[in-house]
Amino acid sequence: MKQVLDLEQREAVQTLRNADINSEEGLPEELFLLVSSLVPLPNVDLLIVGDDNRILLTRRRDSFFENSWHIPGGTMRYGESFEHAIKSTALRELKSSVSFDDEPIAVKNVIRGLNNRQEYPRERGHNVAILYRCFLPQDYVIDNGELTEKDNGYIKWFDFLPDDFMSIQNVYKDILKQWVKK
Repeated sequence: MKQVLDLEQREAVQTLRNADINSEEGLPEELFLLVSSLVPLPNVDLLIVGDDNRILLTRRRDSFFENSWHIPGGTMRYGESFEHAIKSTALRELKSSVSFDDEPIAVKNVIRGLNNRQEYPRERGHNVAILYRCFLPQDYVIDNGELTEKDNGYIKWFDFLPDDFMSIQNVYKDILKQWVKK
């Protein structure tokens, strides 16, 4: 069934079209969250496995995804290539460059659903997650600076999935089982 916008909605759409927003530079947070409540967002996730078969996880602490360990990742921007998304995510979350396999090892439909702790429960509720196998430079050393394990952005190697592994990333358990114990 085709939906028709009412006058107020059409005016809101026209206001956004006239706003000259350069989405290639990312969206203002409020607009990004609105869009995320309307359509699934693509994101790249970076699976990094060390020589000792441990995986690299980072701490995530925010109101959308529980305080948990997760595979580093980021939402793609309009016009962004996979390569650019992977490289910019690695720099932002790992403070490092990475190389990566050309083809993803998984593409998963990730539906968290409503988050009733939020004012707008549909925000950040649906992603298309694209998992790439990535490789750090040989001389990579984790630099957590002043961060503790409880701080957002803390980086750590694991040979198991911690109890507080991000629940929505459990869609990757079938792939991770070759490297982690549980």
